[in-house]
Amino acid sequence: MLRRLASSPWTRRVGFAAWTGGALACGYSTRKADDEQRARSLPSGFRACCESSIELTPAQLALKPKLVEIVGAANVHFSVDQKGARLGSGEAFALVKPGSLQQAVDALQACVDADACVIPQGANTGLTGGSVPRGEALDRPTVVLNMTRLSSISPIDGGERLVCLAGAGIYSALGKAAELQRESHSVLGSLFLNPTVAAGVAFGSGGTQMRKGPVFTERVLFAYVDAAGRVQLEDTLGLKPTERAELFEKLERGTVSQDDVKTNCAHRASNQLEYRHSLCQLDGAVSRCNADTSGPPPCRSEGKVLILASVHDTFPRPSRCATLWISCKDFASAQRLRREVALASSVDLPTSCEYMDADSFTAIDEAGRVLCWMLKLVGIGTTLKALWDVKLTFEALPLPLASVLPDKVLFYANGLLPAALPPPLRELSRTYDHHVLMSVGEYGTGEYERLMTRLSAFQGSEGSKVAVHECSPAEAEAANYFRFAAAPAFRTWCVGQGLEGVSVDYALPKGEVGAPHVPEGTTLLRMRYSHFGCNVVHEDLAFKQGIDAHEAKMALKHEVEGLGGRLPAEHGHGTEYAAPEATRHRWQAMDPLNVFNPGVGGLPLKRLYKE
Repeated sequence: MLRRLASSPWTRRVGFAAWTGGALACGYSTRKADDEQRARSLPSGFRACCESSIELTPAQLALKPKLVEIVGAANVHFSVDQKGARLGSGEAFALVKPGSLQQAVDALQACVDADACVIPQGANTGLTGGSVPRGEALDRPTVVLNMTRLSSISPIDGGERLVCLAGAGIYSALGKAAELQRESHSVLGSLFLNPTVAAGVAFGSGGTQMRKGPVFTERVLFAYVDAAGRVQLEDTLGLKPTERAELFEKLERGTVSQDDVKTNCAHRASNQLEYRHSLCQLDGAVSRCNADTSGPPPCRSEGKVLILASVHDTFPRPSRCATLWISCKDFASAQRLRREVALASSVDLPTSCEYMDADSFTAIDEAGRVLCWMLKLVGIGTTLKALWDVKLTFEALPLPLASVLPDKVLFYANGLLPAALPPPLRELSRTYDHHVLMSVGEYGTGEYERLMTRLSAFQGSEGSKVAVHECSPAEAEAANYFRFAAAPAFRTWCVGQGLEGVSVDYALPKGEVGAPHVPEGTTLLRMRYSHFGCNVVHEDLAFKQGIDAHEAKMALKHEVEGLGGRLPAEHGHGTEYAAPEATRHRWQAMDPLNVFNPGVGGLPLKRLYKE
């Protein structure tokens, strides 16, 4: 009887209807959840792009075969949708990957002649939307000039400097410096993403390295577009005069030698000594920020010129070093540590000095263990970059909940793994609320002993309010990975908890010892982790239900500015921040026709900066 009922047409119709209804209900629930998730503000994600309605001129239509002729069909792609690493998206008329410096110059001139705007691009790791096409309605098509094929590096001056093409990655530069028994500028941060050295110059990126200063060089080869629409080159690399073709070939092959270097080059390849001195002057100025107008173009140009090559200092390795985990009962003690130990002398600066608060520990421990253990297994390098790319690729799929599913998995997998910090550091994190990870080195003048003497005296004066733990090599590695995981862990924590979150980076005045006010009762998590020596802060806030995250972020920015701070500090203005008037004027002077990166820093999108 049951068998006959199961096989009857009526039963099959009911079953089909039930299955269909269940599938529709599941689909509706998934779509509703996806819509709710997309409406939620997260610290990392993509903004929707708008449809382009530009009607192409004959010259712009003719640009397609021209670009193919210049770089080859395999190195140009048309009608490309691009998304930024955190925000920003849009359609590029063309994505061009020049394989030589002359191709880059010729492609740029072809774009200008066709009245197309140009976005210089490296590894597309920018967090504020400045390295991808604009989603807004432009009056011209956009061509992205991706420089990553141009990646050669030439050591000069006995390895004390590196000549880098625009597409050379900071991880690659680190490896080249290591071959010479020296250090490059960047040693942590976004290193595993291998952003380009040219991006570092364009944005003035900083990071953890107190003794080296932010990325800065006066020795650059770059292209700009003059008021007549002609591409011009400016060369301050400090190499002996030669024919352009010969110079380009040596740069591309990585065969620049000491014989090619001018005997007396007046241009600097870093501002390390000036920065160290300034850092210890605890006044009302900020140590560094993206809106800084000092230094020549293309420093902090934010894509308003096309960087082709640059020269960068390398730095000596310390002969002796130690990593210290210093925990403080209150923020005032941590600030005294900063002033009386870390910044007491420009000669005796630590190598790095990184701060984390209790909420940072909470978020990383509850959502960052997978990343910490992956770092321990594969290290910071190409393998981790490949895994990260897989995550980003999946998140960009046009599928319901694809943008958050990887972080959901990471959040629930977090509890399956042991704690990422070694027991002594975990114990300090339970007892104290403020933590400083300080790296101390000996560079040949006795700075190690002098700093450690100051630290010992400080600890004695603070008593039980301060605890110092000297890390073993394994503990130091784990501590650095833990700090490294802060920003990704915050996104995973927000997704896992189903909360809205925002991220802000800002520079406070060097003498400021407080924190911007955030109204009580608005946040469930307020992570503050900073490059403590230079007072550059990364702040991640998860808001309670009912709080307008964007409005709260604007309020925080207002508080920062009220304290005399500046933002952004090191992630660039992109399409997220409006640049100060002096900075905008500087960019307009570099790019009078508004060919490059239109709309960056709040500048107008249209040709000639018309509103």
